[in-house]
Amino acid sequence: MVSAVLALSAALTGGTAQAQETLSTRAAQPPAEHACVFEGVDLNEFLGVPQRLIGPPPCREAFVGEKWVRTFPAWVTAASAKGAVYPPGYKPARRAPMDDFVSKFRGIRVVNDIGTAQERSYVFTGKQVLRRVDLDSEANVRIASFATPPLHPLSAGAHTTTVFMRLSAQHCDGLGTDPDANCPPGGEFQYTGDTPVTFFPRSTD
Repeated sequence: MVSAVLALSAALTGGTAQAQETLSTRAAQPPAEHACVFEGVDLNEFLGVPQRLIGPPPCREAFVGEKWVRTFPAWVTAASAKGAVYPPGYKPARRAPMDDFVSKFRGIRVVNDIGTAQERSYVFTGKQVLRRVDLDSEANVRIASFATPPLHPLSAGAHTTTVFMRLSAQHCDGLGTDPDANCPPGGEFQYTGDTPVTFFPRSTD
C-alpha cells in the first residue's frame, strides 16, 4: 500500500503534465460510491477520509452539493540521517530528513478556480493536513501523505484546484544534491498544477 502511495507521488509531483491534464469530456457522473482507488489502493481508507477525495487522475469528479477533500502528492525523503545526501552547505534542522520536513511544514493553501472571478482560497495548518508518515523499506524512503479537512462544494461544471505549500525555512529531502530538485524554499510556493475537477448535478432518474 505504501509503495502505491509512493507511485502516486512520483506520478503527480507538482507541475508535471499529468497533474495538469485536462479531463476528457463525457456525460457520465461520478460513482455514488466515492472511494478513491489508485494503483489498487483505497486512498479513502488509507488516509482515513470518509468524504469524496479529489486529487489523483481517477478521482477528479464530484456531485454538486457534496463536500470533498483535497489530497495531493506525498512528500518523500531519505529514510534516515544515515545515507542522506544534501547540497553543499545545507544543514538540516533535524537529523532525519522527514523530521526536518515536519518541523518546517507550516501547512498549505488550496486555491480553487485560480485566476477567475470565482477564485477562493483555504488555508490549513500542517497538523490539519499531514495524515500519516510511512516507511517504505523497499525504496528506503519515508513518505508523508496529506489530505485537507472537507471543503465546500463547487458549482456544476469544470473547475481547477491548486495547492501551495508553506515551509518555515528551506528543506532538503536527503535524496540528492540538486537544490532545485531536492530543496523547496522557505515561504509559500506552488506545489501542484491547476488540477482539473468537474462537479455534476445529481441525476433525478
